[in-house]
Amino acid sequence: MRSEELNMSVLTEALEQLTAWINQHHPKLAKSLRPGLTTEEIDNQSQTLPFQLSQEIRELYQWSNGCKIFRTPYYLDEMLNFVPLQKAIQYTQPSEAGHISDKLKIPGFFMFSEFERWVHFAVCDGNNTSPVLVVTDDPDTRLAYTSITSMVLLTLECYEKEIFHVGQYGFFVLNQALANDFKSCREKYNLMFNQESIRQKYNITI
Repeated sequence: MRSEELNMSVLTEALEQLTAWINQHHPKLAKSLRPGLTTEEIDNQSQTLPFQLSQEIRELYQWSNGCKIFRTPYYLDEMLNFVPLQKAIQYTQPSEAGHISDKLKIPGFFMFSEFERWVHFAVCDGNNTSPVLVVTDDPDTRLAYTSITSMVLLTLECYEKEIFHVGQYGFFVLNQALANDFKSCREKYNLMFNQESIRQKYNITI
């Protein structure tokens, strides 16, 4: 699927299904989802950014202004901490992420708060979709998800199949016995968004 042909309602529908699943099976976890923002709030908060937020990012923030239910594919037992919009904007400022931005030369939106050796971020280069890339302490940039939609679809399927389960403190963790199922699902959804062209565009080798 080419990103420009994406029907953006696919993301909204998947997010609605994800919310319904969490509400039904884990209502305590559902309470941790921050309320979403209006389009006006997103516009007002993001107007200082040097780029436009993609439609995917906007839809995600309309759904929730941050949560801890997504997973990183490189540390499978850790969550991607999807942060509130105001924090993401702060993290994207040169004073916070300049050393990463200078290295990558890619317009990245730092909406995930891991700032140690593995840094996940969403690409904002004028397209409707935003691949999620990873920069590490080695020279390589890695591809986590070909789009935010693929990340959400993967999350939904993994919860429904109990590839994830509720661990300590009510957060989801990976069932290590099903780690290969997680990898297979990620590949399936990443292939929906022309994975190879994304790798070539951003010079991703891993």
